[in-house]
Amino acid sequence: MRAMNAKRLTQWLVLVFFVLFLALPLLKVFVTAWPQQAENPLAEMSHVFNRKWQESFKNSLSYALIATSFSTLLGFLLVYGANFTQIGRRFIRFNTRILLLPMLLPTITYGFVLIYAFGKQGLWSKISGQQWFNIYGTIGILLGFVIYTLPPIFMLINNSMKYVDTRLFIVSRLMGDKWYTSLHKTIISPLYRVLAVAFLQGFFMTFTDFGIPSALGGQTPFITTLLYEGFMGTIPDFQFGSMVALTMLLPSIVSVVILNYLQKKMVRYDKPQCLVLKKNTFRDNAFRVLFLVTSAFMLLVFLVLFVIPFMGSWPNKLYFTLEHFQKFVQDQFLMKTLKNALLMSLLTAVFGTLLAYFAAIVTSRGKEHTWFKSAIDSISAITNSIPGMVLGVSFLLIFSGGVLHNTLAILVIVTIVHYFSTPYQMAKEALQKMNLNWENSARLMGDSWLKTIWRILIPSSRETILEMVGYYFSNAMVTISAVIFLSSSNTMVITTKLKELQHFGKFNEIFILSLFLLIINLGVQNLIQWIRRSILNENEKKSFTRIGYMLRTFRSVR
Repeated sequence: MRAMNAKRLTQWLVLVFFVLFLALPLLKVFVTAWPQQAENPLAEMSHVFNRKWQESFKNSLSYALIATSFSTLLGFLLVYGANFTQIGRRFIRFNTRILLLPMLLPTITYGFVLIYAFGKQGLWSKISGQQWFNIYGTIGILLGFVIYTLPPIFMLINNSMKYVDTRLFIVSRLMGDKWYTSLHKTIISPLYRVLAVAFLQGFFMTFTDFGIPSALGGQTPFITTLLYEGFMGTIPDFQFGSMVALTMLLPSIVSVVILNYLQKKMVRYDKPQCLVLKKNTFRDNAFRVLFLVTSAFMLLVFLVLFVIPFMGSWPNKLYFTLEHFQKFVQDQFLMKTLKNALLMSLLTAVFGTLLAYFAAIVTSRGKEHTWFKSAIDSISAITNSIPGMVLGVSFLLIFSGGVLHNTLAILVIVTIVHYFSTPYQMAKEALQKMNLNWENSARLMGDSWLKTIWRILIPSSRETILEMVGYYFSNAMVTISAVIFLSSSNTMVITTKLKELQHFGKFNEIFILSLFLLIINLGVQNLIQWIRRSILNENEKKSFTRIGYMLRTFRSVR
C-alpha cells in the first residue's frame, strides 16, 4: 500500500509540474493572442499576417529547408564513410570529435566566429588578403545553420547505420547489382525513416533558431527575430508576439504528424552483422578527403575563439596579451554571469534528471497500460516539438510580476521543460530493459518502492543517469531561445549576456565567455565519460570475481 501511495504521489507530482509549467503557460499564449475587445477577432488576428510576417516566415522556411537538405546529405556521406570504408578507426574518432564540437557552444557564437573568421577584417580574410564571401546574409546564415545541424544529424544517422546488416550489401553486389542499386536497396532504403527523422530534426532546429539570424541576419527578417521584436522591441506588442509564437507551432504540428507516421516504417534485423568490406583505395581516399575538408572547415571557423581574445586589439594591434582575461576576471558582472550559468546548468541537470527519471520509472516499470503513461508520453512529444522561444514567451506572459519573475528558478524550470523529452526517453529505454519482477521480489523482502529504486534501479542504470545529467547540463549552458525573454540583469547567463554584448560591440568579452563555456562543457563531458568508464571497469571486475568464484566452487564440488 505504501509503495502504491509513493508511486501515485510521484505520478501526481509529475503531472502537476507539467500542468503548471507547460499547459497553463501555453494556454496563456492562446488567450493573449485572441483579441479581447475586437468586434471581429478573426479579422483582427489576420492583420498579423502582413507582408513582414510573410517575408519572415518565407525566409525561415526556405533557409531551413536548404541548410537542412545539405546537412542531411553531408551527414549521410560522412556516416557512410565512417561505416562502409576502411579509412581507420582512429581517424574517424578524431574527426568525429571535431564534427561534434559545435554542440558545446550556443548558436549565437557561431555567428560571431564566422564574422571574425571570414568577414572583411576576419582572420582568414586578412591572411589570404581578400574576403572569400559576404558573411552577412544568405551565405553566412546557411553556413551557420549547417554548422548547427550537422552534428545532431550525423549522430542520428550514425546510430542507426551501425545496425544495418552489411551482408545484404555484399550479397547484392555478388548478385550483379550496380553499386548505386545495392546502395539504395540495402542501405538507403532501410534508413528512410531515420533520414526523414534527421531531416525533420534539423529543419525544426533551424526554423526555430534565434542565435544565428540575430548575429548574421542583418536586414533579413526571420520568424524568430520577428517574435523577439514583438516582445523585446522598442514598442512591445504582446498580442502580435503571441500570434507570431502560435504560427511558429505550425512546423511543429506537421513534424509530429510525420514522425508518428514514420514510426510504422521501421526496418528490423534479426542478427545484423558488419562484415569487412573489400578495400577500395579510390573510395577510401575520397571519403578521407571529405572528412578532412569538413573537419578543417570546422577548425577554421572555431579557431578564432582561441586567437582573438589573446590579441591586443583585432585587427590593428596584433600582439599576444592576457589583458582581456585580466579585465574579464576583474569585471564583477561578467564573473556573475559565468557563475549564474554554472549554477543554472547544475540545478537544471540535477532536478531535470530527477524529474525525467521518476517520470520514466512510473511509465516503464509495470506491465499495465495506464492513462498516466499515455499522458507523459504525450507530454514528451509536445516538449520535443515546441520551440524554445514559444516556451520562453509563455513563461514571460504567465509569470511576469509573480514570485518566479526575474529569478534563476524560472530559467531552470523552462530549461527542464524544454529539454525533457530526450532524458525521459533515455531513462525509459534503460528501465524497460530491466527485469519487471525486481519490484515484486523486493516487496516480498520487505523493501518499499523508494528503497527498491535506490538499491536496485538506480545502481543498474547509473550510466544512463550520467548521460541524462550530461545532456541537461550541456544544453542548459548553450540554450538561448528558451531564456532570452526571462533573464534579468541579476540572472543573466552566458548566452543572454552574449546578445547584450553584441549590442555594445564588445567582441573580446563575447569570445572569452564563449571560450569559458566551451571549456566548462568539455570538462563536464570528459568527467562524465571518466566516471562512466570507471563504472564499466567496476562492473567488469565484479563479473570476473563472480566467474572466479563459480569456477572455484565448481572445482571444490568436483
